Amino acid sequence: MLKKIVLMSLVVALGMAVHPQQGRAQNFSLSDYAPPQLDQQIEPILQLFGALVGTGFVNTADLHSIAGFDIGARAVIAVVPDEYKNIIPSQPSQPPGPLAGTDYVPLPFLTASLGLLPNIEVMGRLFRFPVGDDPTRGDITLVGAGVKYGVLQLPALPKVILIGAYHMLFVPEEFDFGTVKVASLKAFASQNFLIFTLYVGAGIDRTFLTVQIPDSPNFPGGFEKTFSGTHTHGTVGLTATVFPLVRVNADYNFGKFPSFSAGISVSLR
Repeated sequence: MLKKIVLMSLVVALGMAVHPQQGRAQNFSLSDYAPPQLDQQIEPILQLFGALVGTGFVNTADLHSIAGFDIGARAVIAVVPDEYKNIIPSQPSQPPGPLAGTDYVPLPFLTASLGLLPNIEVMGRLFRFPVGDDPTRGDITLVGAGVKYGVLQLPALPKVILIGAYHMLFVPEEFDFGTVKVASLKAFASQNFLIFTLYVGAGIDRTFLTVQIPDSPNFPGGFEKTFSGTHTHGTVGLTATVFPLVRVNADYNFGKFPSFSAGISVSLR
């Protein structure tokens, strides 16, 4: 049930579309976990964020020329491993794990890329959605930016690029969640075949979660700590040019949290 993981608020938007009966989000507090439990539950959250935010970067490694652009929408669906979704509390008083009973977690976002200099392209990504029930209600916002560098961009040969990106997640204070930041480093290669493009890649994502919990029975005097974790994965995908300026793509990302992503965009080279 997706509403069990409202603590990762950015997930709720597409979850409402997939499971309308679960559309109303219930507020979640990390202070529900005692200190030893909190440390155990943070690791899967970090891995999940890395899997979601660290995918959907490209539909080709062929960079745009100066002022060329690509604007579109993409969605990522991360598959939750059994070791995290089947966690049973050791004591009845303990809350279940944040991913308990969850098979997959989706994330939709808007994306844009712009050719800036020869072999240099900048990109941006955005997600925003209201969550929570009145009077505790607010907007979840995910913003990201990155730079693509063309290592190999010669005609007829496979294209190769490097990508450095940084994302931040802003969550309303009422959700007692903290802040999330993800730094990513990727490498992709692609080859065009008429209207199709095959692309492969690999990368690493470093996720930072700063937990800020006010004074509570589990945390007298409050609690603040930054956790970090690393997620690595590989990617294989296919893009099709269905119209002269319109591209659709889908890929599979394999790692500790495997995921699928798909998108559609308008591209002017």
